[in-house]
Amino acid sequence: MYAHNQNQIIMPDEFFLPFEGRLNPDNRWVVMASLIPWAEVESEYIKQLGDTNQGSRAHSARLALGALIIKETLGLSDAETVETVTENPYMQYFLGLGAFKDKPPFDASSMTHFRKRFDAAYINTLNERMVRMQRTTSESPDTADTPDDDDNPSNPPPPPAGGGSGQSKQSSPNQGKLMLDATCAPADIQYPTDLRLLNTAREKLEAMIDTLHTPFVGRARKPRTYRKKARKQYLAVAKQRRPGIGTVRQGIHQQLGYVGRNLKHVSALADKNGLAALSPSQYRDLLGLLSRFRTH
Repeated sequence: MYAHNQNQIIMPDEFFLPFEGRLNPDNRWVVMASLIPWAEVESEYIKQLGDTNQGSRAHSARLALGALIIKETLGLSDAETVETVTENPYMQYFLGLGAFKDKPPFDASSMTHFRKRFDAAYINTLNERMVRMQRTTSESPDTADTPDDDDNPSNPPPPPAGGGSGQSKQSSPNQGKLMLDATCAPADIQYPTDLRLLNTAREKLEAMIDTLHTPFVGRARKPRTYRKKARKQYLAVAKQRRPGIGTVRQGIHQQLGYVGRNLKHVSALADKNGLAALSPSQYRDLLGLLSRFRTH
């Protein structure tokens, strides 16, 4: 059945906006803005400007760094970054604007100057601090870690997040909630509501653990990831033509458990040796995952 709408054309001033005059404090750009030490960023930024009394007026440090973070997080080009910021009030807040503007707050050519004023070493240091602060403010108390031995049957895999069939509440620690924000979801980290996407997130975290553990090979045992067990559980559901709702939910709970545990391992390794070993794409993946898997 289709109810024909006589008024097909909706004027811009008639379009409903659900913001009610306020931004959602749980939006990931709002949360990320609270984690960045903007005063410190501005001090570093001013050092790169030289004589601040000469030349045309420069953009603010928050706008410059925020634009670079948005570009790298979403994997956009310079021109696409400007367009995306122009369309998104949350991103404009992240850049330090006082109100939403429907005109570009900066030109795409300015991105070149922004990159010159924040070197790679400073960005890496800032990324590490943000990851640590995110973990400190949002992560539940960690459980005791054990060395990685996926084939050792004497060590059972971690309980699934949220509990599964036959799982008591006491043995199912809360793994947190998922942040699902369609307005500014990263292109390279999709919604963690699909079993296949959770499996991809788990594999990305396993690769990060391998990379971060490399300096400790021969000196410390790699954290347990249960990758073989997790892969087997994923395939047991994914290979079914029409799995039942209960089967799918149990599979999602299991993969959420592995993803949460792997995030804790990445945070622990970052505390020991930093995140400089990660590639730029792994940085983007990690920040995207942290913004999604926030605990209560």
